[in-house]
Amino acid sequence: MKRLFAPFITATIGLIFSMSAVAVDAPSGSYQKHYANRTDNNHWLILGAIERIKGAVSPEQELRVKGKVTEWLWQLPVGTSSQQAFDVLKKQVIDSAITLFECEGRSCGASNDFANQVFQQSILYGRESAQLYWAGLQKAKTTRQGSYVWVLYTTTRSNKRSYAYLEKISLSQGEIDKFDVHLEQSETDQLMKVGYRVLDGAEGNGGLSESQINWIQSLLAANQDESFALVVHQAGDQEADGLIEASQKKAQSLLDQMNQSNAFVNNLYVHGAGPMMPREGKPASRVELVRLKQ
Repeated sequence: MKRLFAPFITATIGLIFSMSAVAVDAPSGSYQKHYANRTDNNHWLILGAIERIKGAVSPEQELRVKGKVTEWLWQLPVGTSSQQAFDVLKKQVIDSAITLFECEGRSCGASNDFANQVFQQSILYGRESAQLYWAGLQKAKTTRQGSYVWVLYTTTRSNKRSYAYLEKISLSQGEIDKFDVHLEQSETDQLMKVGYRVLDGAEGNGGLSESQINWIQSLLAANQDESFALVVHQAGDQEADGLIEASQKKAQSLLDQMNQSNAFVNNLYVHGAGPMMPREGKPASRVELVRLKQ
């Protein structure tokens, strides 16, 4: 009896841990086919479309990172498409993550390479036209927290069965530095596509960080035919007029920072919005870099 009971307890604890390790729910009716939790000192992170060069898998961009990798694989209920599962899962994990790379369909590369070479889950080999991939970085907000990367891949096989694969890579200390170049490009791509980018930490008394100043400087210099604005949003118990005035002073201080760095700022403006321009899902007090419409 003891020999039967112990494995049952172990399996039960493992299942509970796998469900509680991350607050992510697969589409209703999904069946979890795989769960693993391991340390990987050379984890392969795909950040560009996969190509084949002389028979070898060669992503346009990639990183090798060290960290703790947690992975899940679900078989989706009949009738659930890879796009539906992708949307459900991404909505839960994207939070304030910075998109590092995203693709869909044939633009991602061969599904066979993602399944067998990248994720080593052959069941993910499906139709190229039905695959979706997303990788996003969640930077630590405090020194006590760690940064991590989410990787999401969904696909549909020729038998019309759909599957979803999810990774959470908790980065080891110092690994975040490997993302500097990718972050700059990702932030620029998002700003140009969406029209704005929230500058984390800039709403406090410290203003813009050195890395933010360098990024903005590069952006302004590379896009001199475009116009941008640092917009300060500020909430509080004061009257709206007082908050607007305070946010305008803050905005001017940010511009002074840029000027002191000898940055090219001819196409940079500032605006203090106070509490007047809320954005759904974003903090009431924040600093945004906004691309101004021509």
